Amino acid sequence: MNDGFLLLDKKKGETSFGALFEVKRLYKTKHAGHCGTLDPLATGLLIIGINQGTKLIEYLVGLDKEYEVLAEFNKVSDSYDAEGKIEEVNKKIVLKKSAIAKAIKAKFLGEILQMPPVFSALKINGKRACDLVRKGKEVKLKERKVHIYDFKIVEFSWPFVKFKVKVSSGTYIRSLIHDLGQDLKCGAIVSELHRNSIGDFDVKNADIKKMISIDEMMKNLPKKFEKISVNEKEYEALKKGQIVMNKKVEQGEGIAMAFLKDKFIGVVENSKANNGIKFKKMIVF
Repeated sequence: MNDGFLLLDKKKGETSFGALFEVKRLYKTKHAGHCGTLDPLATGLLIIGINQGTKLIEYLVGLDKEYEVLAEFNKVSDSYDAEGKIEEVNKKIVLKKSAIAKAIKAKFLGEILQMPPVFSALKINGKRACDLVRKGKEVKLKERKVHIYDFKIVEFSWPFVKFKVKVSSGTYIRSLIHDLGQDLKCGAIVSELHRNSIGDFDVKNADIKKMISIDEMMKNLPKKFEKISVNEKEYEALKKGQIVMNKKVEQGEGIAMAFLKDKFIGVVENSKANNGIKFKKMIVF
């Protein structure tokens, strides 16, 4: 059985579900999932877990992401991108690169509040927001805190401006560009979007035919995920559902990636009594 992960470079026009279907067909499995949706308009990195790799997707979803985005100013869209209903606005406004950079520095760096677009896959009572909107139903979403680590101009040819942005998980680039356009009073939509990286995993290394082992993937998780080593005796105890005494997860949210020598065996957590560790998720091999 194939157990592991793939780095996939999604094509423009392809849905994330479509990319997943292609992987399932290629690897002849029903068990596959991706770590973060990309809109059909967007291209770039999808991390896909296969078989037992699907058990670990939740630890990859929250990683920071880097994008390149081409924005077109003097336009607005109901979906905040080029695939929605577009209207031209304030075509007389022609901004300099410095004015955009100033606005970014003032309001669009660090921790900010962001309203997700209604045309999104966010669930409302089990239904996707975009599906509800298409049925003519009113959708009310809540602002969320996101972190913008870097937001810089890499190409400038008004009204087109290309940016490179590094953001926390859960940030909507469409909302970021829309909000920037609103702040500058000239509107802006996403024309092109490409995801360069998720955590330390880069689209340059994407290859649908190259499986990354669970061991390798878990070893390369960011430092925020603590790693714990166990011996054979401790591993046997964990497999039986027992608590391994005198070991403790010291950082993060009380979970750690557990290894037997160099073999990843699962995710452990502190026991309720905080006197040892137990399995949260076990990987069978």
